[in-house]
Amino acid sequence: MKLRILHLEDNIADADLVRLSLVRGGLNCDILPVSSGDAFLDALQRPEFDVILSDSGVPGFDGGAALAAAHDRCPGVPFILVSGCPQNGGGPRQPTSSVGKSELERLAPLIRSALHGNGASPEEELETASYVWGMQQLVSAVQRLSLARSRQAVIDVVRHCARNLVGADGASFILRDGDECVYVDEDAIAPLWKGQRFPIGACISGWAMLNRQPAVIKDVEQDARIANLSYRNTFVKSLAVMPIRTLAPVGAIGVYWARTHRATSEEVELLQALADSTSVALESVDVMSNLERRITERTSELRRRSAELDVVNKELETFLHSVAHDLRSPLITIDGFTQVLLENHTDQLDETGREHLDRISAGARRMHRLINDLVELSKVVRAPLRTGNLDLSRVAAEIAGRLRESAPERTVSLVIADNLNVEGDPALLRIALENLFSNAWKFTSKSPNARIEFGSRLDRCGRRAFFVRDNGVGFDPKYAANLFSPFRRLHTESQFPGSGIGLAMVQRVIHRHSGEVWAEAAADRGACFYFTLPSAEDAGLGPR
Repeated sequence: MKLRILHLEDNIADADLVRLSLVRGGLNCDILPVSSGDAFLDALQRPEFDVILSDSGVPGFDGGAALAAAHDRCPGVPFILVSGCPQNGGGPRQPTSSVGKSELERLAPLIRSALHGNGASPEEELETASYVWGMQQLVSAVQRLSLARSRQAVIDVVRHCARNLVGADGASFILRDGDECVYVDEDAIAPLWKGQRFPIGACISGWAMLNRQPAVIKDVEQDARIANLSYRNTFVKSLAVMPIRTLAPVGAIGVYWARTHRATSEEVELLQALADSTSVALESVDVMSNLERRITERTSELRRRSAELDVVNKELETFLHSVAHDLRSPLITIDGFTQVLLENHTDQLDETGREHLDRISAGARRMHRLINDLVELSKVVRAPLRTGNLDLSRVAAEIAGRLRESAPERTVSLVIADNLNVEGDPALLRIALENLFSNAWKFTSKSPNARIEFGSRLDRCGRRAFFVRDNGVGFDPKYAANLFSPFRRLHTESQFPGSGIGLAMVQRVIHRHSGEVWAEAAADRGACFYFTLPSAEDAGLGPR
């Protein structure tokens, strides 16, 4: 990956000398030359530069103004003065360094030195700077993909970003159409295969899709996966192809170099991240396009759309675990447009249409809650343990008080034993107790004489086991093994609402404290959840 340099210089010959000196100095860089103050200020709007070079001044814009603008808009980016008579001024802002145009052999070492401030080697600094730049470009692309409202908009973002992301000479966007690969669009220094179709088994993009893995080729003339003469009439010497959606690829992103180059692991990582984000964007565009088109159809079409949206929602759920952070934006958009339709176009819909829209909106909000629950579950798993003495009796009493306040109309007998002290993480153990008490509160909601008890006893191994017992609906013991798995629920949403995440969080919290958790119950006879924890007097038993 290349070092990105902005160079302010109005003399074309001097600009070329600077470029040649950096090449001779061994820097792999991409220089953006600008010759006026306006062009310089416009370039600073893009936060993509690792180094800024500037002459002492160009007509109407001096080096001091350039330094001030660079400091304000790109703080932390090294600013090096390259002038016929280099000298630092007396102002409050000083360039990182300066070099005369007669001693340009010093420029490459000065750039390395400017990027060498954290103790890493110059090569590591350059690689880190390039990777950081690539991540910035990737974040920008993902943001633009989240705003894309058509497949062509997604393609336009991806084909330009893929090429810039790794400094390639060309990029192609390929979609799978049955047993063929369609080269939909490209961004390259010379024409490649835009608009052409190839059998999926006869091209490298097809290989990446069929094998569900990247294809990285340093020399297209030496790789057995490349058909003879495939690239003879093109500039391509090296390439890398990433599948779009790993589980069931719907396309691929290809990048090409006019020189021999093997894509680094960092470049492959960036490109695959772009491909994964592209998959989400295409799914989002398809969902939005289906919604916008089908809203205007008759009642029969609305019924058909509802079934298809169920399929789309199930497909979204299959990859929720790996791309939860990328799904929030399209879900919010779906709900927002549904509300707009309900509020502004309700007179164009019959009752069935409005009911469908209500279901769509409710489904989007539920998916958002599930994503949030997954994030919370992830936090429970990854949060660092901060152990200390904790009075579980006091925590349970606080939780019980909040539950009573949330439903003052209910009459529930809450029995909490005193002096239940343990060693553990207060925040995580509070989460576990909140979920256990909320579970008991929910499943006793239909019991006329509801009772919830929190206490402890010795189990068969002589360990102190804490328990939360209720006289609610209970469950069939043969399903006990499923209780602590995410999204595994023993009751329907209409009976008792929930996401099926709460008990999974309880289990992970207890396991992180070297404890165990289990449940005993019978249908319509209540349930009792047990867990073990190190007690305050158990010296030497620390949580994991």
